[in-house]
Formats: sequence, structure tokens, C-alpha cells
Amino acid sequence: MKTFASTFALSLALCAAAGATAQTKSAVPAPAADTVLLSETADGDYIVRRFIVKSRGDADYSIRYQINLATLNAALNGNPQELDGLNAFVDNLVKDTLRQVCAVTITGYSSPDGPLKFNEALAAKRAGDFKAYVDRKYDFSKKYKVTVNSVAEDWETCRALVAQSSMPDRQSVLNVIDGKQSSDQKELALKKMPAAWSYLKKNVLPKLRRVELTIGYGAGNIVEQRTMIPKPKPAPQPQPAQPAEPYVVVDEQVNGIIVEMPDRHEYKKEVREESREVKKEARAAERLAKKEAREAQKIVRQQEKAAKKIAKKEAKAAKKAEKAAKKTYKELEKM
Repeated sequence: MKTFASTFALSLALCAAAGATAQTKSAVPAPAADTVLLSETADGDYIVRRFIVKSRGDADYSIRYQINLATLNAALNGNPQELDGLNAFVDNLVKDTLRQVCAVTITGYSSPDGPLKFNEALAAKRAGDFKAYVDRKYDFSKKYKVTVNSVAEDWETCRALVAQSSMPDRQSVLNVIDGKQSSDQKELALKKMPAAWSYLKKNVLPKLRRVELTIGYGAGNIVEQRTMIPKPKPAPQPQPAQPAEPYVVVDEQVNGIIVEMPDRHEYKKEVREESREVKKEARAAERLAKKEAREAQKIVRQQEKAAKKIAKKEAKAAKKAEKAAKKTYKELEKM
């Protein structure tokens, strides 16, 4: 039987999206992995190939804020889980040197109830407050490019949450939201529906008072493939034929042994047949060993050819990129 063992660490990463080792809560599908052969060496009975699997992704976190406040409350509903997730992600950034942060975006939001100018200022203050938090704890601004935004939500933002709810006077609330009145007029109309307004204050508006943190990163993991070099099994050595007993016991008495001598010609015939059978088995084993050796060599050649093809393709792409860069540089010099 052919002996062929392979420890293949690439797993799904070589044929599907590399999902990165960090917590990723974005709904955007992960992009396909880009796999590059780094090296190929021999280690005793193994061929060792090292690859880098590159991928990109986003990590998103949503932090709640209390009404009319721009100071982080780490214990507020849902915040402990989000902050723990962020902390774990940052810890992984330290451990995985191949994962590089390319962008950090902090966006503060305010709910639509209240004066617009106040809400705009409140959203900006919330973004600034959370930026100060991540800078104080993780030194984000010193390590990465951090972009800060703010949004004062309007009543239309609430529409999906209201439509999916079982709140009182839901259709009347939707009619107000879909109306052409100003934001202040819509708020007054909603407050005239006490049950609906109570539901909004408790279940809808708190979700809009938040800060969204998005971390864009590129990740690359180096993986190793160890493939045992197949070796043919040695052909079994024919065993010498055991001669048959020169006699057969037919009776045994206390006073002696009576034997029946076998026919001499029949005995020689049996020995020849056994010898031929042993030689036949030895030849079959030798043919099988040669066939397995050829198959093993063929597999090794195919693997070497595939590795060279990948390396050649990467070299060609790098050369093409270098040529394009030189061309762009020349064009810029002419401007």
C-alpha cells in the first residue's frame, strides 16, 4: 500500500474566504483570500511549503449613550458586550502582527426628539467622547488614522423600527413619520399619542443614541504545508520453502512409532508447486512496489510544477506592477 501522509494547514483558507481571526460583525461578505507561495524546502522526509493568506475585513461596534448625555456609560444596556469585543479585537491586533489597521471611523448619533441644533452638537460630542475613550485606552490616534463623524438622526430613521414593532397606534405613527411636516411638528404630533410616544421613548429612540466604531483592517496569516515524500515499500523477501515431513504418523504405541512413508515423486511435486507460488508472489510484490514508486514520483513532480507556476505568476504580476508604477511616475514627471 502506498504510504502518503500530509499535514495540510491551509484548510479552507486556500479555496474560500479567509475570515480573519478577529470578531467581525459586519454584514458585508468576507472577500476571497489571496494566497501566495513564500518558500518551498525539504525537511528530512517532508516537503515544506509556506504560504501567506491575505484577506481584508471590518470590525464594527455600537455603543449606547443615555438621553441628552455625551459621557460613556460602560454599564449601559449592551455596552459591556460591545466593549469586551472591542478589547478582544485590540488584544488580537497586538498578537497578530500580520493584521494591519487601515482605517478607524467613529460616528456619533443622536435621536430625532428635541431641537435639531442641540442634537447635532450632542452627536458630535458623543463621537468626541468615544474617541477620547479609545485614545486613552488604546492610543488609537497615535497608531492609526482616526476619522470622526456625527449624524443627527431624523424621524424617517425610526420608520423601519416602528414598522417591525407591535407598538400601539403603529399605523398612525407611520403616517406621521411619512408626512411632510417639519421634524418639530412630527414630534408634537407623536406626543399627542401617549401610548405610542411611551413606546417610542422606551424601545425605539434609545437605540439611536449611540456611537458606531468601524475598524478596517487587512489580515495575513502564514500557514505551512508539510507533505511526506512517498517512498516505495521494499519488496518482500521470498521465504525458503519448508520441506514436508518425510513421514506421516499413523499410529503411536507405548513401545514405538509406526509410520507411513509418502510417495517420493508426489513429495517433490508439492515442493516445486510451493516454490513457484512463492516466486509468483515475490514478482507481484516487486511490480506493485515499482508502480507505487512511479506514482509517488509523479505526485512530487506535479506539486513542484504547481509551486513553480504560482511563483512564476506572482513574479510576473510583480514585474507588471513595477512597470505600471514606472509608467505612472514618468507621466507625473511630464506634468
